Amino acid sequence: MSTVAYKCINCGGPLEFNPAKQMFSCEYCRSDFTEKELKDHFGELDEKLNDENNKVDETQTEDDEFGFGGVLFSCPNCGAEVVTDETTAATECVYCHSPVVLSGRLAGDMKPNLVIPFGFTEKDAKEKFYAMCKKKWFLPKDFVSDAHIEQMKGVYYPYWLVDSDKAGSCNATGKKYRTWRSGDYEYKETKTYSISRMGNIAFQKFPQSALSKEDHHMMKFVNPYDNEALTDFSMSYLSGFQAEKRDTERADVQEQVDKELLEYSKKIFKDTMSQYDSVTLDNIQMNTVQEDWKYALFPVWLMTYKYKDKQKIFAINGQTGKTYGELPCSLGKLALFGAGLFVVLSAIIFGLGYCL
Repeated sequence: MSTVAYKCINCGGPLEFNPAKQMFSCEYCRSDFTEKELKDHFGELDEKLNDENNKVDETQTEDDEFGFGGVLFSCPNCGAEVVTDETTAATECVYCHSPVVLSGRLAGDMKPNLVIPFGFTEKDAKEKFYAMCKKKWFLPKDFVSDAHIEQMKGVYYPYWLVDSDKAGSCNATGKKYRTWRSGDYEYKETKTYSISRMGNIAFQKFPQSALSKEDHHMMKFVNPYDNEALTDFSMSYLSGFQAEKRDTERADVQEQVDKELLEYSKKIFKDTMSQYDSVTLDNIQMNTVQEDWKYALFPVWLMTYKYKDKQKIFAINGQTGKTYGELPCSLGKLALFGAGLFVVLSAIIFGLGYCL
């Protein structure tokens, strides 16, 4: 398994992508570089593994040695051997904390086409988390602590992006209602219409999770991303972050994509029938004229924690700041709130009774 740590042009220290500057920064000499500057110096970034300074032991352990698909790699900075998950494509050395990209995980068909770089820093992500927690009255007192917050990490998650041109038609039943009075009588009139629609619908960059792990559902709830920020993939964007490679093929998720696009198509057709008081779709036929799939990595700030022996996930969209996750509830605070509410309501009822 080939690994690479991107080195500072000036001092040789490890480089990390800096979301605040949208540049590559060295924490030792404080130098900043654009992607163009790195390419001018190193050549094509994704092909610079031939550099002897970054060449490391390519020995890969067999999956069954660890029993969970673990892979052993050597840190290019300190030489320590670290075991990582089989879908991890970028991580950091647990000993020297240097960012490491496992290039072999993103080669060939596994190389993403596009990436949305992180839009804000870990510090900003923590501030967003603190701000949200301040609005939650029933959080346990010790939950918002550095012990939890220090577990926050930036992770690139894999998505399929689907461009799909559809041609379709549908039939529906529409109704219009009219009510009026004449003397002592009320009249109701219902007019029923047979509706037909035909048309083409173009879906662009429709996102679908490319990961089958248990937390893949989280990827749906941190959407949407702004596709205007998509850029051509370079492994350098992964430096300083963790990344997961996809473990699904197009065939694995095609049925789910077709199902979701059909539901969106129904909504689009119904939106053209707004002149009716009620609309019922009788049937719909959608055919795919052309479809193109691309593989992309999207940024997420992720925090995992245990509460009552259950592992929970809290996530922040690394571009827009949208949050997702389950936060624990303090039963003690809830009980105190209930008791206080009972006292207030009892006082109000007693006061009303006294006045009456």
